[in-house]
Amino acid sequence: MAQKTATAPSTPLDLSNGVNVAIGATSGPLHQNQPLHLWATGDIDAHAYEAVYNPARISLADAEASIRTQLAEYSVQVASFLNDDPPLTAAQRGPEWQARYGCNPECQLDHSGSDGEPGWHSTAPIETEHRSIDDNFTTAENAKLPLLGAQIVVDNYKSQAYGRHTSVWLHLGTTTGTLTPGQAREALTAIRGFVAEFEAVVDQAEALAADDFDGDPEIARLDREADNRRTSAISRSRAEVCA
Repeated sequence: MAQKTATAPSTPLDLSNGVNVAIGATSGPLHQNQPLHLWATGDIDAHAYEAVYNPARISLADAEASIRTQLAEYSVQVASFLNDDPPLTAAQRGPEWQARYGCNPECQLDHSGSDGEPGWHSTAPIETEHRSIDDNFTTAENAKLPLLGAQIVVDNYKSQAYGRHTSVWLHLGTTTGTLTPGQAREALTAIRGFVAEFEAVVDQAEALAADDFDGDPEIARLDREADNRRTSAISRSRAEVCA
């Protein structure tokens, strides 16, 4: 079992129904070289605690049991664990799995579960932590999507008849582009060039923004009222002409 790594909540929490704990595996060194590291986030709406564990030193079940014990000492009950572990690859599931579903080693679909047997295979998407920025959607809607994402998809449905095809799905908010590996390489080259130019744009914008200021709300109100009067006068004039 891990030594204590939890800390008492830094903000008052409603503990009547327990708290959620996000947990994920890592192969890197943890705090004080422990097999498990747990810390408070203060965000009870999502998960009040986060934890990482080293699966080479402690199982997921033992990690969860340790977390329950540690938090119980602070009179905190765990409502549920939100597992952040990435899905297993076909290679991790073994050769029998790959043969049964025709998987390439990198496929991370659970064909025996919710993903079924679609005749195609996919890696889990990589995503930017930065969320989508589409002006046509609300902040909450954008928060559900990454700014950028990408994944590999292999289609081998009835391959003897239709062949086997590998593509890269490139996601930009709600938009997805299906690219061949060659087209994906071209897009990557273009993105690299754009990043350098975008950095120059951001540098210039930051310099220009030094002269930005907020307007006077009272002057803005008077301006809107004047615009409304002009619009009303124009509407009345047109109505008189048409009468």
